[in-house]
Amino acid sequence: MKMLGNSSRGLLPMQKRLLYRTCIVPIALYGFQLWFFKGAPMIKNIMELNKMQCRAALWIMGAFRTLPSEGVEAIAGLIPINLYLKKLNGRHHLRYATVHPSHTINTLLDKHQNRNQNQHKFALANLTNKQISKLKSPIKDVSERLNEIKDKFDPYHPIFHPGLCLVDHFSSRIVFHSPTSSSDEALFDHLSKLNLAFERVQKSSNDIAVISDGSIKTVGSATAVAHVWKDNKVINTLKAHTNNVTSIEAELMAIQIGLTSAVKNAEAHQILVITDTLEAGKKIISLGDQYLQKSIIPIAEKIQNFFSKDGHNSIHFWHCPNKLEWSRHILVDKETKTSHTPPTLPEKNSFLFSKKKECDLILKSWQQSFKDSKKKGQLFLKFEDDNEKVIKPTYSKGGSWLPYIGISNSICARFTRMMLGHAPIGEYRQRFFPNTPIQCPCGEADVETREHIFMQCNRYDSSFCPRDIHISSFVEFIVGNPTSFCFDNG
Repeated sequence: MKMLGNSSRGLLPMQKRLLYRTCIVPIALYGFQLWFFKGAPMIKNIMELNKMQCRAALWIMGAFRTLPSEGVEAIAGLIPINLYLKKLNGRHHLRYATVHPSHTINTLLDKHQNRNQNQHKFALANLTNKQISKLKSPIKDVSERLNEIKDKFDPYHPIFHPGLCLVDHFSSRIVFHSPTSSSDEALFDHLSKLNLAFERVQKSSNDIAVISDGSIKTVGSATAVAHVWKDNKVINTLKAHTNNVTSIEAELMAIQIGLTSAVKNAEAHQILVITDTLEAGKKIISLGDQYLQKSIIPIAEKIQNFFSKDGHNSIHFWHCPNKLEWSRHILVDKETKTSHTPPTLPEKNSFLFSKKKECDLILKSWQQSFKDSKKKGQLFLKFEDDNEKVIKPTYSKGGSWLPYIGISNSICARFTRMMLGHAPIGEYRQRFFPNTPIQCPCGEADVETREHIFMQCNRYDSSFCPRDIHISSFVEFIVGNPTSFCFDNG
């Protein structure tokens, strides 16, 4: 912590958290894969890192050191360090699927993952089952993880070479249309333009429209549907099903089957692709995500051939948010959700699905252990968000509580004291300093509790009394009463 000096002064909690992640964690975890693997003795290292993160969480929230560590870390949006290491390690293992076949690690993997003809004599493929069962090594963990995924990557595919990408040669013939904002006026204007563009395409004998949508029906089970329109009628209805993929892969699959059909039409010069996920179309054109190679490369090659045929050929991607309720897209959306998914045998995961699945399991593990843990604080308050759901800890998008309370350092500190019951009030003194006064200075309560402060104490503005158990109500109280849960010196 000392390495940051005074550079953190004046930063909001969110900025402090970013500074913590970008400066402290990478330094502390450099090379952790060498000792963090199954069977390795790591308790001592984890304990040291836990102490480091606890100090960082107290610093971020402006809290004092007697506060329960797990509670403060959750409010700050910092996942327990052992789970954070598990997530980083899992991603580290997955990245080996994308390396070139000549990479050294390929000489050490088993026969299912080996992409190098020259195997090392101590490679997993050359060990007996008994030797493998006794082996404790990160190489073994890498091999087990790579056996879970089905994607094969080619980092030197020609379509990824600089100067050969779609955007390098055909950027002027690839156009994206999206609303200027999320306001009702902007959406209405966008809908009007979409209707005009669609009608214009249907009147032309050389234009085709593709309306696509992908949906995840159950965990990882995806259905993709595309309607190909020409001359004001659907000339082709396409469906595809797959398992163990993410939503972006389902959307890409829908665009792929629709565009594949459209570019086969010899008369087509302009193609409209209408989708509710414009980001999927941008990934096809930019080719910036190597983890989507399996979905991107086939359609990118077809688009390249389509553009090469005629210098006037073009593709226009139109964003059609569900909020627009455009009738033609609603039909496709309903079909994806009601279409029967044929039963399939268990199969391996896509790269992104494997990554997402692990993150979901880690987050679920944290939420479950946090729910039953006593280290979060016996007086830890449960709040509901604006959707009336009980707030659970998370590390994404700033965490669960910090986005509500990250107004200033002072509000964060006072909210944290209040939420954990470690504040300069009688309720806290009764537990830890029983010989000090515990009565409320207002004279109306024998013990100054949080409930009394919120609902009855005349020292605070009653107009800010919480109306419900939503977190926003309690934040309003703290903001409206600057002296609440504050030390005498402010």
